[in-house]
Amino acid sequence: MAELKQVEIARLAGVSQATVSRVLKGDPQVNAEMRERVLAVVQRLGYVPDARAQSLRSQRTRLLGLVIHRDPIALAGDPFFSALIAMIVEQAGRYDYHLCVDTARTARSQRAVYEELLRTRRVDGLILVESETHDRRIERLSREGFPFVLIGRYEPEDAVCSVDNDNISAASMATDYLLRTGRRRVAYLGGPAGLTVTRDRLQGYKTALEAHGIGYNPRRAVFADFNPRRVAVAVLELLSQSPPPDAIVALDDMLAIAAMRAAKQQGYRIPDDIAIVGFNDSPLCEYVEPRLTSVAVEIPTLARRATEMLIGLIEGHEPTPKRQIVPARLVKRGSV
Repeated sequence: MAELKQVEIARLAGVSQATVSRVLKGDPQVNAEMRERVLAVVQRLGYVPDARAQSLRSQRTRLLGLVIHRDPIALAGDPFFSALIAMIVEQAGRYDYHLCVDTARTARSQRAVYEELLRTRRVDGLILVESETHDRRIERLSREGFPFVLIGRYEPEDAVCSVDNDNISAASMATDYLLRTGRRRVAYLGGPAGLTVTRDRLQGYKTALEAHGIGYNPRRAVFADFNPRRVAVAVLELLSQSPPPDAIVALDDMLAIAAMRAAKQQGYRIPDDIAIVGFNDSPLCEYVEPRLTSVAVEIPTLARRATEMLIGLIEGHEPTPKRQIVPARLVKRGSV
């Protein structure tokens, strides 16, 4: 089937099938004008070479790909992704691989980036982050047999190779800690509602409430994009309730710090009036006042294992088990 497609591409582009094959393999010796003609036809036909039908060993770029759904400016100040990227680069370098990072502001542009990566094969494999319930990226990559590893969770869990925390248990641990310190009106500040990590940590939050005999109140769970202004709006929504929450479990440290700022601007004292817990245990936790209590998700270990698993897949080694869990721990500081 792939050979027939390439014959059609060659006919429409007015070149030989051998030239089409060389373009699809990324041969830099192909004439630039011919390459453009071939790629224009490839794009028009929507042709994606089947990775399973190609010899990855002879065509490796030694590049790993990471596409992040963020504005580049917002990404620059995100401590989670800074730490993740740094560790992937370090670990990949040990195996003589390099990292290609791309950003996408919208879901549509993100899909376009993945389509381009599949079409050109300019990376040997992909590390995925921030999975969704019905994730088109995962469905497409799985269908094409393209190597990828997810940092996160996807159902069914044994369907893809993944490295993750037990986010349900971790959020339950954070909520339980707040409840054991005497807080009773604990709220949940999540990221975008469609993200698996947002849903999983919400479930952990609910589990801890139930264990302490406290009913779940949907009004105490709010969601926001990773944008300080939108987080402030969500926090003000919580603080306007009567009575307001006396604690907040936030999806990550950036959301937690934005929540701290919004609460302080409304005259709340932390932790006297409201306690706050974040996730990721980023360096910023030590530089806010009071210092932020946070769940350490062991970002270096996540990145290291995901990188090793992906390189193994690229080189033909199926990982066992396909899903690896990295334990999380609570780092207690002055915000509780």
